[in-house]
Amino acid sequence: MKAFDNRLEGTKVHPNALLDFTLIAAHRSFTPFSANAVLHVRFYLPKQAGSANKEVFVESAELQDSFHYSMQAKNSSKWKDGDWNVFEPWPTKDVIDKLGIQATNIGVLVGYRIGNSSPVYVPVEVYQNENRARSGAYTFYFMTGQDLQSLEVSVTNGAGAALKTPKLQLSCRRSFNPNCRLYAAGSVQPVTLDMSSLPQGEYHIKLLGHIPGNLTPTSLDIVVYHHP
Repeated sequence: MKAFDNRLEGTKVHPNALLDFTLIAAHRSFTPFSANAVLHVRFYLPKQAGSANKEVFVESAELQDSFHYSMQAKNSSKWKDGDWNVFEPWPTKDVIDKLGIQATNIGVLVGYRIGNSSPVYVPVEVYQNENRARSGAYTFYFMTGQDLQSLEVSVTNGAGAALKTPKLQLSCRRSFNPNCRLYAAGSVQPVTLDMSSLPQGEYHIKLLGHIPGNLTPTSLDIVVYHHP
């Protein structure tokens, strides 16, 4: 890892043990880029009680790990609550280009913690210039630590009430093979949810996976702050 003015960036050792689910990235939009690009990461931070103890993190990794790439923004007091923020500049020439990592394999994860609470993630826009792509849908990239035969994705509000947002139900064809795999262990998969019609606020996204030959499901609860 090398120290730059606003970040640490390079390669580092990754743990061998995989969790059942690991969130790698949460994108609002991602504009493809070529070599020698200068990237910007835009995200919204809500204003709320306890913000004085808020720890903001901005990080990046490969979606499919090859080089153990990592980028971590340095702690900054410049982040503004109740407003859009931009992490910049992020030149690809320093590390990304030297490692030969393609734009399609870069994931960015931004969020915050208040005290010892669980992290709240804020989907990001990654772009090179102000003509960035905009989207009403969020794409979450997760790694599964085990083979999955099916996956259910549901959204609830802060009070735990289910929403009208379509529930995703994905499955391999068990009628042909009772031990079929939808996703292989160690693979990174995208899930896209259109939350543009929902009011601003915190939401819980639950991933519920079923493992071949196992009646006990595996799950992950992701807390997301949605800002239209």
